[in-house]
Amino acid sequence: MRTQLKVMPSLQRKIDGLKALAEQQVERKLIDMAVDAVGLGTIRVPVDTGAYVTSFSFNVGAGRPRGKSSKNKPKANEQAARNEGLSNLTQDLERIPSLLDTTRIELRNNSPHANDVERGEGWPKTNGYFVFTQLKRKYKRG
Repeated sequence: MRTQLKVMPSLQRKIDGLKALAEQQVERKLIDMAVDAVGLGTIRVPVDTGAYVTSFSFNVGAGRPRGKSSKNKPKANEQAARNEGLSNLTQDLERIPSLLDTTRIELRNNSPHANDVERGEGWPKTNGYFVFTQLKRKYKRG
């Protein structure tokens, strides 16, 4: 026994509209997270050479994460470094074919001193900024 159901074009347009809205909401949340990660939002993120804030990347699978060293680099223009970091992250998002078909997106920072910034390991400047800890707290599922 079976039955067929015909989806009317008007219903399909509504379903497509809801999918588009959902994808926009996911993208908006990821952009908000990117803004915070590079210190342009509510989370305090240090900038010295700019290597840390420009080493963030969104990854959806295999691929080489972005990581820059601060060794022998001069002090950076803080705003320019933050803008470059945000630009890198938005370009990463633009390369994702479909956010709705993506099951996992990682925000990574592969700079050699990422642990120093996060937890203050081997770094006498602070006890750490806990950037990822703050991002997790702010953007946790729930």
